Amino acid sequence: MNNLPVVQSNFKRLALFTASEMLAVILLGALGRAANTGLSWLESAYWAALGASVLLTFLTAFVAWGSYRPFRLIWGPALAAAMAVSGVAFLATTPAATQGWGGVISLLLMAGHLGCLLFAAIAAALPSTFLNQTGVSGSSQRSYLRFLLFTGAAILLLLVTGVGVSGSGAGLACPDWPLCKGEIFPANLSLEMAINLTHRFSVLAVGVAVAAIVLQTRRRYPQHVLLVKAATALGLLFLAEVALGGLNVVLKLPAFMSAVHLTLAMTIWGSLVVLASSYYLTAKSTLLLEEGEAEVLPTPLVSRQKAAVYFKLTKPWILVLLLITTAGAMFIAAEGVPSISLILYTLLGGALAASGASVLNSYVDSDIDQLMSRTSRRPTVTGLVTPQETLFFGLSLSTLSFLVFTLFVNPLSAALSTLGILYYVFFYTLYLKRATIHNIIIGGAAGAIPPLVGWTAVTNTLDLGALYLFAIIFFWTPPHTWALALLVKKDYANARVPMLPVVVGEKETTYQIFLYSILLITLTILPFVAQVMGWLYLLGAVALGVPFLYLAWALWRNYQKSSSKKLYKFSQLYLALLFLMMALDRTLF
Repeated sequence: MNNLPVVQSNFKRLALFTASEMLAVILLGALGRAANTGLSWLESAYWAALGASVLLTFLTAFVAWGSYRPFRLIWGPALAAAMAVSGVAFLATTPAATQGWGGVISLLLMAGHLGCLLFAAIAAALPSTFLNQTGVSGSSQRSYLRFLLFTGAAILLLLVTGVGVSGSGAGLACPDWPLCKGEIFPANLSLEMAINLTHRFSVLAVGVAVAAIVLQTRRRYPQHVLLVKAATALGLLFLAEVALGGLNVVLKLPAFMSAVHLTLAMTIWGSLVVLASSYYLTAKSTLLLEEGEAEVLPTPLVSRQKAAVYFKLTKPWILVLLLITTAGAMFIAAEGVPSISLILYTLLGGALAASGASVLNSYVDSDIDQLMSRTSRRPTVTGLVTPQETLFFGLSLSTLSFLVFTLFVNPLSAALSTLGILYYVFFYTLYLKRATIHNIIIGGAAGAIPPLVGWTAVTNTLDLGALYLFAIIFFWTPPHTWALALLVKKDYANARVPMLPVVVGEKETTYQIFLYSILLITLTILPFVAQVMGWLYLLGAVALGVPFLYLAWALWRNYQKSSSKKLYKFSQLYLALLFLMMALDRTLF
C-alpha cells in the first residue's frame, strides 16, 4: 500500500492535467503560426492557455514541494517543470519566440516541461518505500533503459528538425511524399530540400528505434501491463504521425493538420517518457533489475559459423516460396518478361523483407520456441545469437528492404513490403498468434502481400488481377498451415498457442481444411471467369486443384498424420505451380 497521505492522491491527476494543458498550448501556438492570419481569438486563446499552464505548473510544484518533500523524484521534476514553463512564457513575449533558435529552445522547454510532469505523476503513483531505493543495476536491463533514453534523444532531434522545416518554410520544398520530386536525392538540391529531407530521414531512423522498443518491451516484459501499453501506444502514435505527415504534404500543409502534426509529435515524446519513467521507477520498486546479473553465453563462433547461423535465422525454406509468388506476379502483371534489373531489385528487396520479418518473428517467439520440439533448436533458443543481435539483424534487413524498394523499384512496392513486415511481426506474431483461434485466418494476409509487391513493382498500381493473387494466397494459407499444425499439435499445446487443432480438435480441423480447400479451388477458377486468365491457366488450375481437394477430403474422412503430411507438402508445390501456370498463361497468350 502507498503510505503517503490519501489527500495527496490527487497530485497525479493535477500533474497529468497540467501536462495536457501544455499540449493545448502547443496546438494553439501551432495553429496560430500555421494560419498566419492575425486571428485575434486564436491569439487570445493561446495566451490564455499559456497563462493557465504557468499557473497550473507552479501550483503543481507547490503541492509537490509541500506534500512530497522527502521524495525528490516527485518534487524535483515538478520544480524543473516550473522553470521550463517560465522559460516558455519568457520566450513567448520576445519577437524571436517562433524563429530560428528561439523556436527550437521554446520547443525543447515545452518537451522538458511535459516530460518532467509525466515523470512526477508516475513517481507519485508508486509507494513511498519504493522511491527511497537507489540505483538501477543489471547489465541487460540497463541496456534497455539506455536504448529508451537514446530513442528519446532521437525523438527530440526529430522535433527539432520539424521546427527547422516549419521555420525555414521548407514544408513544401519536396511537394510529393515519400520521395522528393520523384527522387530520393534530387539533382538540384536546394537548402530547403536538404532541411526537408533531413527531417524525413530522421523519421525513418526514429521509426526503426520505435519498432525495436515495441518488440523488446513485448518480448522482455509481457507481464508488465503498463510497460506493454505504453510501448504499444508509442508504436501506434508513431504510425499515425507518419501517415499524418504524408497526408500533410499531399494536402499542401493545411493549417489545422500542420498543428495536429506537431502536437501528435509531442504526444509521441510524452508516451516515450511514460514508458521510460515507468520502466525506471518500476525497476526500482520491484527489483526488476538485479545486481550482478550476467548472461551465460556459448563459446564464440567463427565468422563462417556465425554467417550460417544468421542465414538460418532468415528461414530460407519459407523465403523461396515467397519469392516464387513475387516473381510470378511480376510476369503476370507484365504479360511477359519484365526487365532483368527490375526482377533482381524486386527479388532482392523481397528477400530482405521476408528475411527481416522471419528474424523478428524468431526474436519475439523465442520464449515459446523453446517449448516446442520443432523450434527448440533455433539459434535464438540455443543461444548461438543473443536477443540483441537478433533484433538488430531483423531491423537492419527490414530497413534495407525498404531502401532497396524505394531507391530501385517504386514507393508503392516499398510501402506494401513494409506493411507486410508490420502486419506479420506486430499484428500476427505479437497479437493474433497467441490471442485467438482465428490467428491463421486473419494473419494469412501477411503471406499474401508479396505478390502485391511483385505486381506493383511492374505496374506501380493495384487492380483486379493483383487482388485475385492476394485472395488465392489468403485462402491457401489456412489449409496449408493447419495441415502442419496437425503434425505438431502437442508443440502448440505445450506453448499454449491457440492453434485450431489444439482448441477444437483434429476432426473439426480436418473439416475446416476441407471447407477452405473448396473455397480455394473455387477461387482459382474466378480469374478465368473474369477473363483475367486464359485456357492454359484454367487447365493448370483444375489439374492442380483436383488432387489438392482430394487430399483435403481424404484427410477429413480418415485423419492420419501421414495424410496431413502429404497435404502439407503438396500445398507448397501447388502454390508454386499455380503461379507458374499464371505466368505462362499471361506470357504466352
